[in-house]
Amino acid sequence: MLDLFKTPKLYFYKFILLVLQPFYIRYFRLKGVGLENLPKEGPYLLVANHSHLLDPFFIGALIRRPVFQMASNEFFRKPLMRRFMWAMGAFPRKKGFVDFKSIKYAIHLVRKGFPLVIYPEGGRNWDGETLPILKSTAKLVKLLDVPLVTVVSKGNYLAFPRWADKKRKSPITIYYNKPVKFDKKTPDEEIIDYIQKGIYNNDNYTKVEYIKGKEPAVGLPRLLWRCPECRVIDALKVTDNNHIECTNCGQKWEINLNCFMRKEGENEWAAIKEYSDIMFREDEIIPIEVKEKLPLTEDEKVYLKSKKVELYHEPYYPKLEKVSDGKLYLTSKRLLFCPDGSENPEFISYPFSDIRGSSIERNYIFQIVLDNDIGRFEMPEESCYKWEIIYRYIRRKGGFTPEEE
Repeated sequence: MLDLFKTPKLYFYKFILLVLQPFYIRYFRLKGVGLENLPKEGPYLLVANHSHLLDPFFIGALIRRPVFQMASNEFFRKPLMRRFMWAMGAFPRKKGFVDFKSIKYAIHLVRKGFPLVIYPEGGRNWDGETLPILKSTAKLVKLLDVPLVTVVSKGNYLAFPRWADKKRKSPITIYYNKPVKFDKKTPDEEIIDYIQKGIYNNDNYTKVEYIKGKEPAVGLPRLLWRCPECRVIDALKVTDNNHIECTNCGQKWEINLNCFMRKEGENEWAAIKEYSDIMFREDEIIPIEVKEKLPLTEDEKVYLKSKKVELYHEPYYPKLEKVSDGKLYLTSKRLLFCPDGSENPEFISYPFSDIRGSSIERNYIFQIVLDNDIGRFEMPEESCYKWEIIYRYIRRKGGFTPEEE
């Protein structure tokens, strides 16, 4: 795909800038601060925080030059969407590991004089607070060797939390900071620290004029995958679109559009993030008992068991093939998939040592990257966020090397 786009064709992009940009800015209530800091010509690298699905379009909409962006290759699977993404200056990147093809193309664009945007958190954050920066970002900064501009978007999480099903109307302000240039001898840690401070935002405490929307609680169990009261996993459910309730202990919470929640019968509101911060505790990640007969080794333990899962693999990108329905297990050594419909199923094993990276796609897909394939687990009935957090913890605990960054 990259070979087909060696010389960018920007006719559609320019049309968007001239005709649709004013409507786009007004509809999403976008405001840019510090646009005068951006170089008027020549290449530069923008690094930005990422909370809203449309962040790439927000950042580019305010800049009066064609801007290219790395985007998840998930958006390039369907032909029509793929054409639109290319036309808008986006190019594919595999999430979860260092994608050298996308890096090569990024270098190609910069050498042609175009600005480039990347999101060094590695994906959209779930709770409105900027994630730690991927270590590979520093290497890319030095490799491109162009001015670096940190960008902070505020209000983007409140306008569309990752865990939510519906967007909300809320003003978004994007701050463009002054460019800096790092020497190739600059320590990676110094660059990472500069970027972390430059793009850090916690939208849970961003003050906005207003937020309009509906169903503020829908989707929240994706983020709050454990009851804050009784600590039971997968016990929270949405009731009447404005509340969540624990099916185990019966505790209820009211949710508002500002991403705050409060217990039933109480007056004090707290940010949803304060609850999401206590979802994971090391002492609560313990082995579980399973009734099924699994092909485990003597010292292998099971930590998670899924509900219904659809497994796909990727014979070649962007083609996906369904393997089977079944259940997924997380053990101390691997991910283990058990197909449905057989008394003696042929288990599919994904040892940690064979997994190059992991990511969450579209909120209901937990995906792992292998050397020449992927394992794509579609699990709409539970939290992929839970699976990613516990998977990474068990992997590290087992002494397996960290996934590539």
